[in-house]
Formats: sequence, structure tokens, C-alpha cells
Amino acid sequence: MGLSMKILVGSDYHGDDRLQREALRLIPEVDGYINCGDFCTYAGSKPEAQEQGYHPKGADEVQRLESFFRQVDALGKPWLFLPGNHDPSAICLETMNEIFHHGFMATASGRVNFQGLCLLVVPFTPPCGWNWVLTHQHLEELIDKYSSSPVDVLVTHAPPLGVLDEEGKWYHRKTPTLRPLVNILKPRYFLCGHMHYDGGKSETHGPTTFINAALHNLILEV
Repeated sequence: MGLSMKILVGSDYHGDDRLQREALRLIPEVDGYINCGDFCTYAGSKPEAQEQGYHPKGADEVQRLESFFRQVDALGKPWLFLPGNHDPSAICLETMNEIFHHGFMATASGRVNFQGLCLLVVPFTPPCGWNWVLTHQHLEELIDKYSSSPVDVLVTHAPPLGVLDEEGKWYHRKTPTLRPLVNILKPRYFLCGHMHYDGGKSETHGPTTFINAALHNLILEV
């Protein structure tokens, strides 16, 4: 890598105005912004309204989601939003993507060049009963497709089993998590949220630093 840069990482705002204002204040001071999901609280809950891609109870949240990222986009810095289990489905987010110029909402897993960093984004979460469910099949597909493709940063909503995951209390032994993919790829950073009680914490294991930004805005220097 060349010169160091700063990336603002946020997650699990759940409509919190303070976190939104803080992010908008900090973005001009950094080189890019990554949000690891759960901007909303009710938009992804069942029963899902498939036509519009979100639960009707979350309609106001979806409007605020679009408004917030319009403001982020207007700041002119590269940004990425990766949905969490509480957020609208792809059909809604893809429509929003049409209005943005400097960033986008990830609706499929894949590699992304972000300010010279190679990101692997995975907008799927271990089963919570709502949108964006990570399945064993998709995990196997990710391993098959990317195991020989080095990445700098793996970005997703939920932490892998065993790291910043509230001691795994939400993961039973059959729950698919991205831990096998992390073990293979060994990225420099793993960015996530989801587990609120471990939000704001980071841990380094081997070559990978894991950062859980739930309920926080954290500045990462890379």
C-alpha cells in the first residue's frame, strides 16, 4: 500500500439521529465511508411485503435511509452501504442505487475496488428470519469462487463465529457464518456490526483485525 488513508466505518444505526449526524460530520474528514447495515429496525421484519421490498411498518425508515444516503452522496466521498437483516430487500435498494453518484448499496456478494483496497462484500447474515439470510449453499459458493483471490477487507453485517460475536450465543452449531471464508482468505480487516454488545470493539487474530462497528462510527486507518 502507498500512503495511509482513513475510512469511517459505521453500523447498526437503527434510525439513531445522533449516529447519522456524527457520520455526516466525520465523512468530510476521511477518505471513504462504509456502513455495515441495520440502518433500519422494522423494514426487514416478517411478513415481508415483496412488491416494494420492505415491511410496511418500516416505510418511514426506508425514506430516512434514502434521505441519509442522499446526504452522504452529496459530500462527494466514496461510500458503500451493505444491508443488514433489518434492512429492505434488494428490489428496494437497487432502485435507490439509480440516484447515487459516489457510492452504492451492495445487493450481491462480490469484489469491489474501494480507494485502492480490494473489498469482498457479502450482504448476507446468519439466519435471523428476515431479509439477507446467509445459507450454507452461498457460503460454499463464496469459498469456491474467492478462496484463491486475495482481498484486503471482508465487509459484511455479522461477525464470524468466535470473534466479537457475543461469545457465539446467537449461533448454534449448524448456523453458517463466514468464519471458514475468513480462515481461507486471511484478509487484513473484517468489518461488521450486528452484535450490539460487542460494538465499538476490535480484535486481531493472526493477520486479520476484526472490527465490530455496531452502534458506533469508527475511523479506521489503513
